[in-house]
Amino acid sequence: MKTFINYLSESAKKYDFRVKVAGEFTAEQETELKTLLDKYTISSFKKTAKTPIQSLPLDFPQVRNCEVNIYEVSLDYPTTQQELTEYLSTELGVSKQHLVVRRPGEPSEEYQTPSEPRKGALLDDPNYKEAGDPKFEDYYGDKYNSGFVKELNDILKLQRKERGEVIPTEAAVKYNTDAEANNVSPIKQSDYNPRK
Repeated sequence: MKTFINYLSESAKKYDFRVKVAGEFTAEQETELKTLLDKYTISSFKKTAKTPIQSLPLDFPQVRNCEVNIYEVSLDYPTTQQELTEYLSTELGVSKQHLVVRRPGEPSEEYQTPSEPRKGALLDDPNYKEAGDPKFEDYYGDKYNSGFVKELNDILKLQRKERGEVIPTEAAVKYNTDAEANNVSPIKQSDYNPRK
């Protein structure tokens, strides 16, 4: 039988962050960054990249013509990006315009990861293998349109029900226009004749 300590050690969760600092960042500041992160119990700390000087670095719209130092950090103690940004910018003396904390899985981080270059043009493939196997009837056609209209009618009925309105139902026709007696207009004929 497992002890509580075993369960606790198995459930240990890591909190990964990517710390980016724009501009010059000395070795002393890097050591200070590491000691500041010790507050959250560092699992791993690694400088992954130092970009060349860029006129407009990614993630730093207010900064011009500087390099970016990128650190991969894994912490044992839970924290948020905003909390880390506030804490690090205050303690390091770096403005928030020069320091960004991101999560590795964020969409803004995913488009920055290098991908394999494409071989050949996209339209060179006559079978369009990259498109997969879509079912076109799910996106257009009579079946799609009738389903879409039915869905809109259901939504309308729900909205009317929430507002307390009477929902019209399909009932027998009130007036039978095929009967001989009902062929005459219900509006009374006027005795007025404009020609007289």
